[in-house]
Amino acid sequence: MSDTNSDYENSVITESSSQIESENTSVQAFTAPEPIKRSTWIQEEIVEVIPQGPPPAISDEEAFPALGGGAASAAVSPSLWGPSATVPSSVTSPAASAPKKVLSGVARSRNIQEAFNISSVVSLKVTKSEFTKIVNDLKKKYQITIDSTSSSVTHDRSFIVSGLPENVYKARKELVRQLTKPVSLTFTIPAKTRSVVIGAGGKNLKPIIESTGTRINIGRYEGSSEEEDTAELDVTIEGDIDGVAEAKQSILEIVEEETKYLTAKVVVPEGLAPFVKSLNSKSENVTVEGPNKNRVINISGLKDDVLLKQAEIKSSLETLEIKIKTETKVIPPKYHQFIDAPRLLRDFETVVVLPTSEDDATVSFVGLPANTEKAIKFAREASAKVALDSLDISRAHGNNVAHARYVAAYLEHAGVLAKISADNEIKITVPSYSKLADSSLTAVPVEFIGTKETADKIKQGRSAIIAEVNKISPTRVIVISDINRLFKSKVADAVKSAAKSENVYVIPFISLTSTSNDIVLISLDKEDDEFTPSQEEINARLAKVNDSLAHIRELQEDIKTVVLSIPADKQQFIEGPNGTTLKALLADRAQVSVKLHTGESGEVDEDKVYLEGSKADVAHIEKEIESLLKDAENLKDIYSFESTIQVPTVTLSRLIGKNGSKLTQLREQFSVDIDVEKNAAGEKAAVKITGYKFNVKEAEQFIQTASKRFADEVTKTVLVPAKYRSAIIGANGQYVKRLQTKYNVSINFQDKTDDVIIRGPSRGVAKTEEEIKELVDYEIENGYSKEIQVPSKAISRVIGKAGETINRIAVDTGIEIKVKDSDDAEIRTVILTGSRKGLTDAEKQITAIVKEIEDAITVELEVNSKFFKDILGPRGSVKQAIIEKAGGAEEREYRRLLQIPEQGSDSNKIVSSGPKKIVDAIVAQIKAIVAEKEAAVTEKVTVAKDKHRLLIGQAGSVRRALEDEFNIRLSIPNITDKSESVSLTGKPEDIAKAIEKVTELTADQWKEIVEVPVYLHAAVSERGAFPRKLRNEYDVQVEHGELSSKAIKLSSAFPAVPKEAFGDAETESVKFTISEESVEAPADEKTIPWKLIGTDENVARVSNLIKDLLVKFAKDDSTAFFWVKDASVFGKIVGPQGSRLNNIRNKSGAQIYVPRNSDKVNNVIFLKGTKTALEKADKLIQAEISKK
Repeated sequence: MSDTNSDYENSVITESSSQIESENTSVQAFTAPEPIKRSTWIQEEIVEVIPQGPPPAISDEEAFPALGGGAASAAVSPSLWGPSATVPSSVTSPAASAPKKVLSGVARSRNIQEAFNISSVVSLKVTKSEFTKIVNDLKKKYQITIDSTSSSVTHDRSFIVSGLPENVYKARKELVRQLTKPVSLTFTIPAKTRSVVIGAGGKNLKPIIESTGTRINIGRYEGSSEEEDTAELDVTIEGDIDGVAEAKQSILEIVEEETKYLTAKVVVPEGLAPFVKSLNSKSENVTVEGPNKNRVINISGLKDDVLLKQAEIKSSLETLEIKIKTETKVIPPKYHQFIDAPRLLRDFETVVVLPTSEDDATVSFVGLPANTEKAIKFAREASAKVALDSLDISRAHGNNVAHARYVAAYLEHAGVLAKISADNEIKITVPSYSKLADSSLTAVPVEFIGTKETADKIKQGRSAIIAEVNKISPTRVIVISDINRLFKSKVADAVKSAAKSENVYVIPFISLTSTSNDIVLISLDKEDDEFTPSQEEINARLAKVNDSLAHIRELQEDIKTVVLSIPADKQQFIEGPNGTTLKALLADRAQVSVKLHTGESGEVDEDKVYLEGSKADVAHIEKEIESLLKDAENLKDIYSFESTIQVPTVTLSRLIGKNGSKLTQLREQFSVDIDVEKNAAGEKAAVKITGYKFNVKEAEQFIQTASKRFADEVTKTVLVPAKYRSAIIGANGQYVKRLQTKYNVSINFQDKTDDVIIRGPSRGVAKTEEEIKELVDYEIENGYSKEIQVPSKAISRVIGKAGETINRIAVDTGIEIKVKDSDDAEIRTVILTGSRKGLTDAEKQITAIVKEIEDAITVELEVNSKFFKDILGPRGSVKQAIIEKAGGAEEREYRRLLQIPEQGSDSNKIVSSGPKKIVDAIVAQIKAIVAEKEAAVTEKVTVAKDKHRLLIGQAGSVRRALEDEFNIRLSIPNITDKSESVSLTGKPEDIAKAIEKVTELTADQWKEIVEVPVYLHAAVSERGAFPRKLRNEYDVQVEHGELSSKAIKLSSAFPAVPKEAFGDAETESVKFTISEESVEAPADEKTIPWKLIGTDENVARVSNLIKDLLVKFAKDDSTAFFWVKDASVFGKIVGPQGSRLNNIRNKSGAQIYVPRNSDKVNNVIFLKGTKTALEKADKLIQAEISKK
């Protein structure tokens, strides 16, 4: 109690004298009143053991010594008992107060005496009768004696309480409580200790409140986490003076223990982060780590040392901040890319800040003045060495800017730029994906960057880019714009298979940018395409990839859009602290979008919330938002919601992480406070989570799931002899990495022992242990070794190209093979290591190769070069067959066994090298082929040009099949050749059979032809949408024969927009113009054939559909144009999957064509129909635009 009394004696009484005299019993605020002075004695009860004569007199000093004993008792009144007894003014320890023994034959009781004063300052004014009643009740209740006196001068009251220790303690507390005024004491504690003082679920604070009979209020910390280490909170205790003092002492003891060690942090200002290197250090009393990736420096150790180090670091940062200066230079934007910012930071400790705007030429250099000066000089010198060139590829393909944008994106995305850059040691750049996706881009520059010494390389790179651009014509490209951004993550997987098989490159602007929904498909030539594919083949390939998105389109039909009306100030409860609540809401729902303060059309509306996604997801989010808003109304302080969960103690270290890193991540992820019970004694530890209610619940679930996972973790040790470790680890750690990934475990090899420690989920650890043991057993079993001698002339064949042969032998036999270095020019040593059987098998294979080399011959055969292609065959098929028939089964030996001069070579010699038996067989087959071809004849068959593709097939498959089946050569004119003659070369009887097959294959497949007038073709085709509909819904394929190219051009063409159709952007937002000239059918009545292929029933239905459309569109005698200032409103007109546009078409009866983003004029809608239909369409379109 001495510490407590000292605290009181140093405080100031705050009560006024008038309050002291009053009868007021309300709680009084005070800093600390004069203490209740007390002393405690051991009271002896004298028990006579042997009669010694008459009892001694009370005045007998020897029999009844004064309390306290010795000389110290002289100052004390001899009247030790009763109301007149005096009490020492200072606290006396029990030892000092113990009396002397007076008889050798006495037995001591357990009773004690305690003396204390109650100051008049804190005394309640009670009547004598009330006082007597209080004292008598306590005597009776606790079986004690109480003596009391009152000072006539100070009015302080003294008490002596005697009895059993526990009863004296309880009686004293009740006396103080009933005879003193309630008081209030306020003091401060470190903010970081609040949770420890309270304890999990109040575990620490409740016993203090109960034992002292006080009320305790601890304030909350509202400041930033950065200042929490040094911040303090007020603690207010209300109760009787004794209880208040005891409660304070208990709290301070907890704080003292908690703050003995301290962990503090310093956040490095963002602008200083690049200049602050690692401060990692460790001394006896303090450890410093950081700054980490979040710019936080962690300091831990003894409290005083930590605070000192924290102040020291802050001071250093403040000094550094004063020294750091910023110097700006005006540098032309084209040179910004040559400023090597990482190198300037590394070599000159200078940060370079480039402007965000393309038009801004100001570059900032940040650092110490001496360093920035050197950095600027270095950057200037580096830029002076740069050589630049630029190529505007939008000038290609008839100044098609849209196409150039897609080609540039392909060159970047496919790595073509990177390869050409690397080949020529230069740098090549194109605009960003965001710019390339922007239809307003007017030029597509390709920038070439090198040094003045590499000017020739720049020219070579330029030529390579031009060649690549010319390869990709606009007819090889289609743009898909109907996929909702919600499904952007599914696009890559959806098209992967079809794109690979059709060799179509996919550029997903929908994923690469935040604004575009486009997916660009580019048809590339296949490796086995011997001739350029026809446009129909290209279209088919692109269509197949486009069709692979059908599943996503089906999912889009389930898309639902909801706009909720929620006041702007309430939307904070959806977003949550730092946006964490909204992130948690959407965590498992990638196909749903929530936009706060946004209306139906994407415009800003403070009191709206826009939801878009699948019906189920949107309904779930709606319900969650409703719950969040309901909680916000019902909970008084929703941001201070508390929840306490129990987690296994063994998982705490994993949950907290090194220096609390994992706990910090959780706090940031959910924006909540997380307090973990310290020094938990049981199997479970309490974790208290405080914050926004929804986030608290999410964090609670996350922690419980993680704890279950951690609780299942085990550690096992496996003994692996050092010589087998390399086998366990694998090349570059390949095998051990595979185990760690496969079973989600960590594997650590101990340096000084044979122990391998595995840690992770119990099942994963068991499986890993099993695999490692099996591998060690295998290594032990396969540890035999043998050396064999191989002639030097055969060693290259034993090894093979890039080690192919020796690696195959090693894999086949399951052994390890190494070729030993040797100075002997004729003999090399090969070392075999593995099982006995493997060694025997490997030796046999190597010996066979050596024997083959020794038995090898080479034969040269002169053959007319016109027969080379017959001996080679399509993709080398005949050559392969010749070798395999001769007995050469190893593919890697094909080139050596049969070498045919390349096309265009001057040589006419075919060379065969290898074993004599195989070479003789190859030569015999070649002679037979030549003899057969010399006797061959050629016949020509006339086949319609549009049917040549039927004889070619996909990637030439049909032609190869005909040539293989009938042993002929089939020559088909190139697509640019107008000839309809197909040549067949071979034996007469084989040609006759092949002609029959050709006739069968080229027979007409279409069931009906509908002749569509040229001027109505585009209307019926609906820019290609109608044929796709026929294919998907009726399984009817439409072909146009020789007029396919013309049909495609008519379908894709967009009518020229007259000048008068454009509005004034400054005064108008829309303009509708009906052309004065009436549309009439042309006199020549040229047509496009629509050849329908399908079942009879479906073809008949489609034929009727087309004819109905012709009748309908023939009546359309007027055209109109609908101009808009802002093309973004077309989204309102088109609607989801074109629903609104189709509705306008149906209601008005007009043809309506909305331009694509890639069209040259993309803000004018073309309409065709009767004048009445056009006027009705105008009203319907304007109505859609005006909707909010």
